[in-house]
Amino acid sequence: MRTIGISHKTRYWQHYSFSNPPEGYRCVRGIDIPWHLVGILTEELVNTKFFLPLRHVDIYHTYNGVVANAKPWVVEVESYLPRYHRMHPKAPLYQWALRKLAGRYCKALVFTSQWAMQRNLRHLQAAGVDPGKMQVIYRAVEQFAPQGRDPQVFTVLIAGNGFYRKGGAELLRAFLQLGRPEMRLKIISTMKTDWGLCPMPWEKAWVENAIAKDPRITVYGQMPHEEVIRHMRAADLFVNATYLDPFNNTVLEAMGCGLPVICSDTGALPEVARDGVNGWMLRVDGRSSEDITEEVAMRMRQLMDDAALRSRMGAANDAIIRDRFSLQVRNAALLKIYEAALE
Repeated sequence: MRTIGISHKTRYWQHYSFSNPPEGYRCVRGIDIPWHLVGILTEELVNTKFFLPLRHVDIYHTYNGVVANAKPWVVEVESYLPRYHRMHPKAPLYQWALRKLAGRYCKALVFTSQWAMQRNLRHLQAAGVDPGKMQVIYRAVEQFAPQGRDPQVFTVLIAGNGFYRKGGAELLRAFLQLGRPEMRLKIISTMKTDWGLCPMPWEKAWVENAIAKDPRITVYGQMPHEEVIRHMRAADLFVNATYLDPFNNTVLEAMGCGLPVICSDTGALPEVARDGVNGWMLRVDGRSSEDITEEVAMRMRQLMDDAALRSRMGAANDAIIRDRFSLQVRNAALLKIYEAALE
């Protein structure tokens, strides 16, 4: 049994994947310097991994982290690499990271989407990184059967922090515009502004007032992942027309619960959902909020009034996940990488 040293399992998809590694391998937590415990959260240190030699590891598999150790390693990334976003590319640490990525111990650069790989390909090749080490391996998603749906209501769900960035205000306006008494809107979010999109104070005030006045709307704060899944299984539709996201895993998780999805064409989402098959994909770049609201409302009305379409789109998720986002597909690809690296 060979051992994979991982840097962390902070997200559910990481727990799912690293708890079910390829056959013949097991994952252990690699012991690296715990910067977060001393309050240091700069991305340069968090994403630079020096593992202490306190347990046997055959190969390291990090998420965004460049490994300093002289041992085989694989890095998985969803956005950019090296993940030193605020650092000038000519800075010594940035150049060191590029040399490590091009070096003999870095065995593979695993991108979670074609979008992420194309975003990085040119500057990594220019730094001497062999494109043969780069490939796309999608995340795996756990699947759940629908459970607890109420046939008397139509429940729309949005989940994830960054409510405004993820098109939450447009969804709210569309929901109110439809005005259907049988509709329910569930919002799983802290409602805080995170990055990339800062709403105006008047918009935040309008959102808070609209939610408070409508008894059909329920806001849940942060909750355990299993509770998010419970709400997904009981919903009829998942909406997340995000303006900015490299991957947006909640859309994939909603698909894993058999939900039709309305999402945007941002980042990797065109590789995740399929327009007109398991839902609809909206173009958001260059469009007004009002225009997006109208399209969200139209699509929600269409699904609410056509139960057969809703059922067909929900069922279409199975084939999409089986072909691209299953644990079997992911592990088969990772196994080839690990075996080649350890030959």
